[in-house]
Amino acid sequence: MLALDIPVCLVAGLGLSAGGKDLIRSEDKEKNTFLKVVTLMYAAIFIAPIPMYFFLGWPGWECNFMWSWVDNVKDNPLKAAFAFALVGFAVGITYLGMVIGRSLIKKGKDKWVYIGIIALVILMGIIVLLMWDTTFKVAPTYADWKAGKTYSFWTHPFVTGWALTTIYYWGSLAAFYFWLRKKK
Repeated sequence: MLALDIPVCLVAGLGLSAGGKDLIRSEDKEKNTFLKVVTLMYAAIFIAPIPMYFFLGWPGWECNFMWSWVDNVKDNPLKAAFAFALVGFAVGITYLGMVIGRSLIKKGKDKWVYIGIIALVILMGIIVLLMWDTTFKVAPTYADWKAGKTYSFWTHPFVTGWALTTIYYWGSLAAFYFWLRKKK
């Protein structure tokens, strides 16, 4: 869901900066460039595919049932280009999270990076609670949502895809965090 994509991307960027804090503190230009490149590649490989997956399978749900045009992106280059916007959005917001984290670490405020991660995870929980209907009543399209043709979030194959993408996100983020911690 777009409403969750922003905090998810920011958490990833902050997490990568926390993992790479020794690289940041070194003030070595090559090490900082390495962290920037890792963040961009990570975002492109591990973050951007997730909203794309949901946009392709459940465009109405992914866009929080805000726009009817997402039901008809085929044969329309401008509407189909929204897929590029999703990728750019995911990569850019993840990178922004890393830049914010890097700035805090450079100022010696490492704990604020972790506080930011915790605050964003709490915010995600609040968003889910506030958007209960649009989160847990799934419809693939805006038209289906408007017609009341929804099904439970916990229905296969939706929940299976959600579980796999969640494991993919958190697992990859943990792996990269610990990998970056070892970099000096």
